[in-house]
Amino acid sequence: MDSANFIGESIDFIHRYTMKSLQKTAEEHGVTIPQIRVIGEVFAHKTVSIKQLTQNLKMTQSTVSDIVDRLISKEYLVKTPNKNDKRLVDISLSARLADNINESVTELTNQSLVGVLNLLKQDEQKTVIKGMELLVSAVKDKMIEEGMENREFLDILYFPEKDQRRR
Repeated sequence: MDSANFIGESIDFIHRYTMKSLQKTAEEHGVTIPQIRVIGEVFAHKTVSIKQLTQNLKMTQSTVSDIVDRLISKEYLVKTPNKNDKRLVDISLSARLADNINESVTELTNQSLVGVLNLLKQDEQKTVIKGMELLVSAVKDKMIEEGMENREFLDILYFPEKDQRRR
């Protein structure tokens, strides 16, 4: 198996494990993965429209509307009239959820990987981190080289000042 194939399959395997773990945690909290995706999107943008959620999550409008309605009934989200256009509604986190979400979002999303990393020795953890820094940095460089426009999501990743490969 060549390196690119191995890395691609490894990333896919880790992603599938993380999603299964997140699904298990979500079910323990009485929500589904699509509902968590909606909550995450609302959390990221503070206030968002159904149309924006539909576009950002690549779901149909009826699916997003249904999920939002369920989350409103669970008192996780609230709908308010848009201040600029009364025909539209804004979706935001309920006060109850907003108070608790800051700590729990990071904890929930990283919980499965923390457990995995804890199975490794300290030096093995450092090796994994170093490898991921190198790979992500190379992906960033390749995106820039290829002129990829939409790179905002890169801001959520940690990029050291100096490129890791040039140390």
